[in-house]
Amino acid sequence: MMMEIHKPDNKINIQYLEDHYGKSILPLPICDNEIRVGSKPMEDLLFYKKGTSVLKLKESLFETIKYYNLFSSRLIRIDNNKFAIQYCTDGVSINVLPPLNATFDNINIDDIKKMMVHVKTLPGEPLFAVTGIPIKNGILGALSCSHAIGDGISLMIFLFAWGRIIEGKDFPLPSPQRLYKGHPVRSDKIDKAFTPPLSELSAEIQNRVKLVDVKTFSKKEYFSDEFLNEIKNKAKSENAEYIISNNQIIISLLLKKYHNQILPDTDTIRIFNPINLRDIHPDIDSMYIGNAFFNSFTEFTKDEIDNMSAYQIAHRLKVSINHARDVNFVKKIAYLSDYGEIEIKEDMFTQYPPSGDMDKDIISSNLTHFNDLESLGLGSNIGAILDIGSTAQTGFTMLKEKSGRIVAQITSRYPFK
Repeated sequence: MMMEIHKPDNKINIQYLEDHYGKSILPLPICDNEIRVGSKPMEDLLFYKKGTSVLKLKESLFETIKYYNLFSSRLIRIDNNKFAIQYCTDGVSINVLPPLNATFDNINIDDIKKMMVHVKTLPGEPLFAVTGIPIKNGILGALSCSHAIGDGISLMIFLFAWGRIIEGKDFPLPSPQRLYKGHPVRSDKIDKAFTPPLSELSAEIQNRVKLVDVKTFSKKEYFSDEFLNEIKNKAKSENAEYIISNNQIIISLLLKKYHNQILPDTDTIRIFNPINLRDIHPDIDSMYIGNAFFNSFTEFTKDEIDNMSAYQIAHRLKVSINHARDVNFVKKIAYLSDYGEIEIKEDMFTQYPPSGDMDKDIISSNLTHFNDLESLGLGSNIGAILDIGSTAQTGFTMLKEKSGRIVAQITSRYPFK
């Protein structure tokens, strides 16, 4: 079913959209239109230590993009506040910088972040960028990926396939549910009506662009497996219902320790936990490339955080997350559109608002299964994932280390005391 297209007015451009819709043009779903355009990209820093040339890495990247074609895209505007992604031959930005006289164990990650190319989720801009930097014992790869392409799991699936192609091994194909069916175009073939400058976009989108440049501060906390197991046992001995996960324990401890520092100007805090719909929704493939998640949120007053035990906080988190993970619930709120987009029913936003209030929301992402090459099945002899950037101005990100501990990265707009 072809959706009604209002913008732009030019008949030739309307015909172009109708001819390419669902082929080389895919609409953004409602939620993505509401919060993605102009927002901060996902960014990772990788180290590849095998003696492979930059040329081979580039060729392998383009080979991967043939199959994962969403990673060669640009954004276009199809209405005043509606956007789509356009399949382009030059949708990915590849940048190779001069070599650094350093080894990976003594590089400054913040310095590398300043050198890398950062994508912008704005009309006409590439949505995926790779910056390669040769160093003394390998190559650094800095990735910047718009959330219009997909979520963090989508990026990790892509990276796994890229690594397998570099190694000359079989690799998993992405789900066909949200891929381009038509042929790519060069970005200079896209009419300017579809790619207006920032000044012509809404004030809301311009404000999102400004928020990308907001200075943030981060620090890390470390939780050993032994410590977490001890907490679980103590929780269960206090109340048989307190069977809680590592992630729920860590969130509760971080809340109690940091809530006044990172959100000083609110009495109520909402914790948002992304729920991966690939694991639950029967209509969504496990290899789906896109934003396949729904945010569960749990609300606390600051007095509750101060007065509840960590076990009680973790249990409340568990109850709300379990509700959001119920298969009947997710079937009721989310569906796959004719274009392979996951749409969240609009009336759900009144009950489950998308996160976006920087003064009261904390985004908590559990990436413990996706941040080291060993867990991705590629092996530690290939290299390492050095950094996974947070897209939230206020958030908790859980990462796994091979030493038997979980690293929690706390991100804040305020300096830590």
